[in-house]
Amino acid sequence: MAERDDIAALPNSDRLLEAALASFRRLGSQKARIEDIAATAGMARTALYRFYPSKRAILAALAARMLQVDEARLAELARDRDRSPAARLKSLLLAEAECLRLLLADRVLAEVVTAALQDSADVWEQHRRALRALYAGVIRDGQRAGRFRSGSSEALAQTVEDMSRPLHDPRILLEPGPRETALAGAAADWLEKRPR
Repeated sequence: MAERDDIAALPNSDRLLEAALASFRRLGSQKARIEDIAATAGMARTALYRFYPSKRAILAALAARMLQVDEARLAELARDRDRSPAARLKSLLLAEAECLRLLLADRVLAEVVTAALQDSADVWEQHRRALRALYAGVIRDGQRAGRFRSGSSEALAQTVEDMSRPLHDPRILLEPGPRETALAGAAADWLEKRPR
């Protein structure tokens, strides 16, 4: 019961998300019911509905929260002014791949995100927009320093995302190595100006 006591000490919306995650870990995301989540949170089922109208809404909120945690970690890398923009972009792309690898390695977290994405692609699209904004910020820094090619930082960020799409391939993510590093480096190298 220590887990339930720890969960009960959290604010209501966090408590419900932690209770949902605990229920999903115990029962699986498909078998866990609203009643199970409410019981784990130590609240009535009807009280849960004041925060989340359905299990789908809980899955979406839990997936969004997990992705926001990753975004915050990646934002720190993007702001690291002690490194060159190219080095920051490479580390950002590699760290993003590592976040996805960790998500895939945890069966329950992978189920939660998959279920949320099957219901609505909005959670993933918001995450991708946030990451493109991080890329664009690093690209602008590189442009101001005269190191990156000119052009719309948003368009260049989209190109970097397109170039790094293989880093989101589970076959590559589950076997990290030189291909991953080469893909991250290729995107940063493409942005850098080369002397003619």
